[in-house]
Amino acid sequence: MSVMPSPSGREAPIVLIVAKAPVEGRVKTRLATTLGSERATMLAVAMLLDTLEGCRRVFADVGFLCPADADAPLLRELAGSTTPIVVQEGAGLGSALTTGVRFALDRGRAAIMVSSDIPGVPPGSLEATAAHLAGGADVVLGPGHDGGYWLIAMREEHPELFAGIAWSTGSVLDATLACCLALGLDVRLVERWRDIDTELDVAALADVAETLPGARTRAVLSHPLPTVQAAHKPEVSVP
Repeated sequence: MSVMPSPSGREAPIVLIVAKAPVEGRVKTRLATTLGSERATMLAVAMLLDTLEGCRRVFADVGFLCPADADAPLLRELAGSTTPIVVQEGAGLGSALTTGVRFALDRGRAAIMVSSDIPGVPPGSLEATAAHLAGGADVVLGPGHDGGYWLIAMREEHPELFAGIAWSTGSVLDATLACCLALGLDVRLVERWRDIDTELDVAALADVAETLPGARTRAVLSHPLPTVQAAHKPEVSVP
């Protein structure tokens, strides 16, 4: 494990993976309609653990940011009893991200928040994030193929970035970048990546599954998915 450079003389960033407990019937509900509830849950667990492993390879302090106290026991069971669990204050993704930023800043650290719905962390992306923060960037974003972002990091609190955002839409990244511009913030981007939320997301990864960084996710996606038709594969790729 390596600890990345400290931004502005601080200790290395705190990483929080945004996740809820992968309980069957509660996670990946859109995928469950085609993959089946059990397999969709298996995929959620695989992505969560692959993301946790990928973050731990780079940073010493990695925890979970979850929506409710009830999520904590299963997350700890999956990740280990010493894994920090931060429960968000308020409701919605904006409140969750605000909670995560404050948790890190209250400890004198920069905050990096990562989605748990990705097929492992793209190689070099966390190192690049830490380097951008250490170099003075105010905000770092990891764009998503769906118009959102899979990573956001910052050295100071900027609550405006989480206010008035139409979450779960294709405008999230553009709205966040526009807000950064209006605030005069130095924003940097790292690798574009994909959340796996729908059948089309699974289809887009079918031909590149063997190259994904997450071994558990690769294993789940390696089996034929008869409900995903090749003709429906979008013309996009994952680097």
